[in-house]
Amino acid sequence: MTTILLGMVLLQWLVVVAINLFKRTPKLLIASTLVLAVGLLNALGARRESAELNAAALPQHSEGSCALIEPGMSEDVVRTKLGKPSEVGDDGKTRGPGALTWVYRDSRCAVHLLDEKVGLVE
Repeated sequence: MTTILLGMVLLQWLVVVAINLFKRTPKLLIASTLVLAVGLLNALGARRESAELNAAALPQHSEGSCALIEPGMSEDVVRTKLGKPSEVGDDGKTRGPGALTWVYRDSRCAVHLLDEKVGLVE
């Protein structure tokens, strides 16, 4: 909608400029230029607000991404790169003693640890 409105304002300004080439009407050209400027500011402001709203709507994890985590890294390195996990699961019964799963909901991933080292990232 903003693009259509901006196109109409630009077209109107071009028509006034063309008329001004043959018939000198500086007041009309100035008024049309002001309308164009307001339309541009409005369009650019609406796009910026739209981008800000879209960015705010996306889930954000302030610390990092699970793509930064590699097998063999220590718990401390993972915590430094990703922060505190959303959930910690004890996998001792299924994977053996010292097995944990750190779930990062914002990043939609899980880090599987065994003896304080990363074994798998999913």
